[in-house]
Amino acid sequence: MLKLLNFKIIIEQASGRYNALSETKQKELKESLSNGKALLKSSEQLDAYLYHYSDMHRKKLLRAYSHIPESIFRQPFSVIDWGCGQGIASMVLDEFLVKQKFDTGMITDVTLIEPSKLCLRRAAGYLEWSLPNALLTTINRKEEGVEPEDLCVQEKTVMHILSNVVDMPEFSGDGIRRFLNSSGRLRHIIIMASPFYPEDGRGKRMDDFSDSLNGFHSIYSFQRHIDEWDEDFSCQIRILDNISNDSSIHR
Repeated sequence: MLKLLNFKIIIEQASGRYNALSETKQKELKESLSNGKALLKSSEQLDAYLYHYSDMHRKKLLRAYSHIPESIFRQPFSVIDWGCGQGIASMVLDEFLVKQKFDTGMITDVTLIEPSKLCLRRAAGYLEWSLPNALLTTINRKEEGVEPEDLCVQEKTVMHILSNVVDMPEFSGDGIRRFLNSSGRLRHIIIMASPFYPEDGRGKRMDDFSDSLNGFHSIYSFQRHIDEWDEDFSCQIRILDNISNDSSIHR
């Protein structure tokens, strides 16, 4: 099936709809996002979020994906996008694979997990067009409510994406741990990318979650506060693997 959408086109479309609104409406929508932390309740808010925050997320995710062992991308793998929102992380993964000349067909199936029905519908719609050959499954639930039997991955290698998830106070990690503990002899790559909030204790959440996982080791760790680098946002990334003998890991 022909790929009809990519991340760039999706952002251009959302930005076009947002820019077509009055300046008063744009200001109202931006304020309603609460710096990206608000529960989004309208399509206009979804567009506003993509307009204001998609580039920041894209940069964080591209940095993360560039530190995943290349061997992962050269064989079929499954993707579970936990707390997927509008599907930004999965769409940027597709963009990354295309830019690096990997075969996007290696993504055989994508599971989108998201408690917001509005965001989940938007994410599913985007992914149906940007990854048309992948089997798509949606789960309208919080991470902690996902049971192992809810997840049916197609491959022996599973990529777990947690973008702007682990830093949230309501994140428990229970659903992920249950699946990891029950999944047998699968290879799991866990990619976490979030803002870095050391000042209120949220900066420790990634490491606390990582330490709670048995049999995993770190293959990439990165964090910068907003005043520690050239970007105008903070960033925290952790990538974990439960296989330790991969010689293609980026250093």
